[in-house]
Amino acid sequence: MSDNLKQIVYISSAEHPFSDDELETMLGAIRQKNEAAGVTGMLLYKDGDFIQVIEGEEDILDPLFKSICQDNRHYGVVELMRKTIIERQFKDWSMGFHHLREDDPRLEGFIRFFDDNPEHEIDPGEALNLLLVFRE
Repeated sequence: MSDNLKQIVYISSAEHPFSDDELETMLGAIRQKNEAAGVTGMLLYKDGDFIQVIEGEEDILDPLFKSICQDNRHYGVVELMRKTIIERQFKDWSMGFHHLREDDPRLEGFIRFFDDNPEHEIDPGEALNLLLVFRE
C-alpha cells in the first residue's frame, strides 16, 4: 500500500441549480477522468450544495483538487479534511453520487450540511460520516 494515498473532503455551492440532465452529464465526464486517473470518491448534491470526498495518490489528487477549486460550476469551496489513508473508503466508486431530497431519512442529523446558516460549524469527521452513509 502506498504512503501517498490521500483523502480530501470538501463542500461547495453550485453556480446555479443543476438539473438532473446537467448532473448526469457532469458525472459521466468525472467518472471517466477519475477511472483513468485512479481516483475514487462520492459526491452528494442537495438544493445547490455539494459535499464530496475524493481519494487517490497525492500526486494525482493535489492537481485535481486545484482544478476542482477553479471549476466555475461551483463556488465557495471549503476544504474540510485532507488526510493520509491506509485504504480507500470509496474504492468501488469512480464517483458515487446521490441527488438528495429533503425527505431522505438518511439525512437525519446531517441536515445542517445543506443549510445556509454561516454560524453552523461543520465538523470534518461528521462530513465524512455523511458521505459514508450514502456509500452503501
